[in-house]
Amino acid sequence: MAEMTQQEMMENWMKNATPGAQHERMAKECGEYSVAMDEGGKTMSGDVKMEMILGGRVQLQRFTMDYQGMPFEGAGMMGYDNFTQRYWFTWNDNMSTGLFTLWGKEQDGGKKIVFEGAMDSPGMNMRDVPTRHMYTYLNENEFMYQAWIFPGTAQEKKTMEMHYKRK
Repeated sequence: MAEMTQQEMMENWMKNATPGAQHERMAKECGEYSVAMDEGGKTMSGDVKMEMILGGRVQLQRFTMDYQGMPFEGAGMMGYDNFTQRYWFTWNDNMSTGLFTLWGKEQDGGKKIVFEGAMDSPGMNMRDVPTRHMYTYLNENEFMYQAWIFPGTAQEKKTMEMHYKRK
């Protein structure tokens, strides 16, 4: 590894820490949305509020709904890592003590962001379940979020589809 001066390291750090076009895109998505969720043939509705935090670097999503007669709230964070050139997404909620992290890339000219990773499924008593999640942007006020487990295998199964519409 070549030696770098303190100045060169600071310049690299600042370049990678500065919000860019991907962060501007996430900022435009911010606002309040109504969400229709299909999970296994059951349709439910909820609300989400999205805002940028940490100086415009991270999109925070706060989700609330009634889930099978119980109050549900979740928090997702999405960002874009300038250094790795990938989106990242985390999720946790009040029906779990866990957290999962996914990494993604834009596809279809930016109309989609496809995330991949692994998540634990306490209900199925399984750890590190391969998963794929995808945002599909329909227009400035609507997008879809879908999730699958065991993507690309004979066991692939869609677990969720959510339609977001700006209020």
